[in-house]
Amino acid sequence: MEALYKEIVLLVDEYPLLKQYGIYGAIAGSLILYTASLSIYRLYFHPLAGFPGPKIAAVTRWYEFYYDVIKRGQYVYKIEEMHQKYGKVPFHFRVYILLYFPFPRTTIVINDPEFYNSVYVAGNTRRTTIWPRYRTGIGFDGSHTMTENHELHRRRRKPLEPFFSRMGIDKMEPMIIEEAKLLNDRLTELKGSGNVVRLDHVFSAFAGDVIGRICCESPPDMMNNPEFGKEWHNLIEGIVRQLLLFMHIPQLVTLASMIPTGFLLRVYPGAAGFNVFRQLATKHIIDAKQDNLSKQKVEANAKSSVFRYVITSEMPKSECGTERLSREAMVLFGAGTATTARTMGFMCYYILTDPQMRQRLGEELKDVMAGYPHTLPTWQQLEQLPYLQALIKEGLRLSYGVMRRLPRISPDIPLVYKQWVIPAGTPVGMAAYSLHTDPKVYPEPFKFIPERWLGNYNADMNRNWVPFSRGSRNCLGMKLTKINSLAYAEMYWAMAVMFRPNAPRFELFETDESDISQSVDFLMPLPKLDSNGTRITIH
Repeated sequence: MEALYKEIVLLVDEYPLLKQYGIYGAIAGSLILYTASLSIYRLYFHPLAGFPGPKIAAVTRWYEFYYDVIKRGQYVYKIEEMHQKYGKVPFHFRVYILLYFPFPRTTIVINDPEFYNSVYVAGNTRRTTIWPRYRTGIGFDGSHTMTENHELHRRRRKPLEPFFSRMGIDKMEPMIIEEAKLLNDRLTELKGSGNVVRLDHVFSAFAGDVIGRICCESPPDMMNNPEFGKEWHNLIEGIVRQLLLFMHIPQLVTLASMIPTGFLLRVYPGAAGFNVFRQLATKHIIDAKQDNLSKQKVEANAKSSVFRYVITSEMPKSECGTERLSREAMVLFGAGTATTARTMGFMCYYILTDPQMRQRLGEELKDVMAGYPHTLPTWQQLEQLPYLQALIKEGLRLSYGVMRRLPRISPDIPLVYKQWVIPAGTPVGMAAYSLHTDPKVYPEPFKFIPERWLGNYNADMNRNWVPFSRGSRNCLGMKLTKINSLAYAEMYWAMAVMFRPNAPRFELFETDESDISQSVDFLMPLPKLDSNGTRITIH
């Protein structure tokens, strides 16, 4: 240290400016020079410098940080403004993770549905990776969804697919029907009570119990809770509200995991939610491992759980560690609850505000649900009901699934969009929000109009409809040609049970459109932050 001090003294003596302004001034000057040089490089010499886009967004990631974190989930709307300015031209801006030293990558955003299937491709078309920095910090590293490597992603996803394929969901249908009947029974119990019921809590319990029974040896049984899934809903939404902050500052998740949950709940409840969620997921994985002491191989069917099947599968032991599988469980529990519950509450609001819509749905369900609860249709029969299908598709269109762009990387070959060549390794994203609200495809795009999906409608509507994304990294159980989804099955059964003839009558309670329409984007879209959800009374 003494030798270093002498070197600094000699340096100061040699350069008068250092003596005059001090070493801190020199450091500040160096940083200014470095920032200016880096900005010039990014604007004029970067490989993507020729792409249009706002200059400030190309220079610094603080632009996105401001709209994501300070303005609370408004960047998706800012990008839409850019689309209005630049049209279908791909534009670029700088996105990178705070406190991460290596130079960030620039991401390309395109608003052209005809190019969507060139970005989100099937696994046999070419290798596709995710941009890990875009998802770093949300605490799910090691899950199949967050796996960057193309081949490793396929290996991790493969043992999960039998449960979420069409055949797998058909096997689960008796369980889904059982949960739907319990949904009806619980709502019927409250008939005439005068109690105000929050449908987001009800549907969080319903969807949470379904995914819980598929994944766990000891499912949660939230439908029998007096408040349904209130705590589960609050836990997931609390995490969702923190996602963008943790994405920009990923060290916060690591820091939160080191702090006792009890203390964290008092000082920062949002961060504590991650700890609680992780502990719940870890418990289910440990239970699955303890129930597997026989070491017998388990078949993928309605009598086995996802994680017991994975543990007894041919997956390498390194892939079956408790930590990795607990993060896989967190993804399945969260994704299996949030989107489904939110979309069902969204649909119910519009059904309950429009007597003609409710009557038309009831008329369509009259014959197929006439024998309820003794004789029930199959999911396949419910899918043939055009108005019910239209309601669900319109609900998914305006609840978006994941609202913002999901960047994909072609690591081996460049992507060519019209006259632009996008270098290999560049993150490219397209947002469901932009595609789902294109007025040329969906007239009056922000209005809930299920009738737009009836008859000979515009084929571009299906092209633009991407609530579950597409390609090799889409939601489990989804296919490009036909919708085969656990979420879809749950929605069909819940809506059929709730709005069949002779079902309890539901009325909205102090709920308006602002309570359900998506207005903030925290990776998952949410309505206004002080919303009380879709509230009803039952008669």
